[in-house]
Amino acid sequence: MKNATDSPLVLGIDVGTTGTKCTIYDLSGQPVASAYREYAMIHPREGWVEEDPNLWWQAAAENTRLCIERDGIDPARIAGVGVSCTNSFIPLDADGTVLYNAILQLDQRAAAEVDWIAEHIGAERIFAVTGNRIARGTFALPTLLWYLKHRPDILEKTHKFVVPSGFIIQRLTGEFSINTSRMGFTLLSDIRTGTWDEALVRDVGVPMDILATPHQASEIVGEVTRRAAEATGLRPGTPVIAGAMDTVAAAVGAGAVEAGSTFLAIGTCGRSCFSTDRPQFDDRLMNCRHAIEGQWLNVQATNAAGASLRWFRDVFGDAFAGPARETGASVYDAFNAKVEATPAGANGLIYLPYLAGERCPIWDPDARGVFFGLSFSTDFGDMVRAVMEGVAFSIRQGQEIALAHAPRPESLSLGGGIANSRVWCQIFADVLGYPIQRLRVNETETLGSALLAAKGVGLLDDISDVAKATVRNCEVLTPRPAEAAYYSEAFALYEQLYTDLKSDFATLGRLKQGARRT
Repeated sequence: MKNATDSPLVLGIDVGTTGTKCTIYDLSGQPVASAYREYAMIHPREGWVEEDPNLWWQAAAENTRLCIERDGIDPARIAGVGVSCTNSFIPLDADGTVLYNAILQLDQRAAAEVDWIAEHIGAERIFAVTGNRIARGTFALPTLLWYLKHRPDILEKTHKFVVPSGFIIQRLTGEFSINTSRMGFTLLSDIRTGTWDEALVRDVGVPMDILATPHQASEIVGEVTRRAAEATGLRPGTPVIAGAMDTVAAAVGAGAVEAGSTFLAIGTCGRSCFSTDRPQFDDRLMNCRHAIEGQWLNVQATNAAGASLRWFRDVFGDAFAGPARETGASVYDAFNAKVEATPAGANGLIYLPYLAGERCPIWDPDARGVFFGLSFSTDFGDMVRAVMEGVAFSIRQGQEIALAHAPRPESLSLGGGIANSRVWCQIFADVLGYPIQRLRVNETETLGSALLAAKGVGLLDDISDVAKATVRNCEVLTPRPAEAAYYSEAFALYEQLYTDLKSDFATLGRLKQGARRT
């Protein structure tokens, strides 16, 4: 039997919207080493949101090398690599060179292309084939048509479009690929079969040859090249599997591997998900194939979950940065302490987290963030708590739709960066009205990717037992009756605020467009 110093390990990489995390796990799902790198979003114009994919590769390579060198890990022990990712589509030439910045899911430039698809292809056909609605940013097809119309010069040089995980895999192996869960968000694949719908691809005018080869989540795409090994510290020849979109990897990492499972994955974006073995979909939600064959995920998503608090930190957090450093704490630790000392309700302040429009269930790209109820008595703690409560309200709004299609769960597991904040987890319990299992390994995306890698290289025949272990012996935060009763009333006001402001958001968007032309 192998001892702890030579037993196999697996690496999970998650390319997120605001940073890339790399974590090495043992086969019981316990983290051995981890590293994280942030990077900035690029906003060339109002409504445009991009990132430089080369920074993703730099972060992934540096993180991996740091884990190996800092923790003294023999690269030969890393038996496989799995990658999950946020939502984007990137044009690469035949050498893998990036031809244009990644256009992120928060990007809103392709409004005209959405209208064209609706008129010439039809929302009914798109939904029937893909299980999803037509929306800019969230789904790749409008962005592809934007390239066709506005940047044909880039399209002429494009060998393949890839998603962020496919980009990292290409840098690791030289192979161009896409996983079957993420390809569902292109609006060009059949959600029931996990294959490109060639008739749909033809009718929208996208060249078939620029679409990457589909692979199932735990399928090996290639091996780490010598060049990639020099950059990352991995051993040449290490297998790399196709992986999954971040939400699907999070499902595996959160133990949601059986039909009927529900969970929360709350990071930069927030997601409330349930799995099903029936290919039946609600167009108010996002829908995709699970990493578990024969299952699908129905997903409610909030664009700016953790991103709301990061925005607040970046704009208003200087007052806490200095004192926090003096005590060895982070700004987020200071935020948590403030919120702990602030009663539920944030002194009558309600926050709408629509910093980049919103997806499920309102699907309104014009929606914008709002603090409602500011007064002279509002203090810093009220504002931070309102941000946390507003994000929880947004999840509840979509979750009520999602859970109408699923059995009522006894509890909800919560993973992602927000799980690091106990007070935020308690707010989720109070707002949602369910006990929250605060996962011990809260970085569910990297864990799920690592477990899929272990399955892909033959180290695990069935990932279910290890995945389900993630929810055992977790801290459980139960809803508090008084706070839950208050939040039910406040949630009704939260929903009404959007209804009241919907037309005003559209007017504001037109005003901003006019201001830019003057």
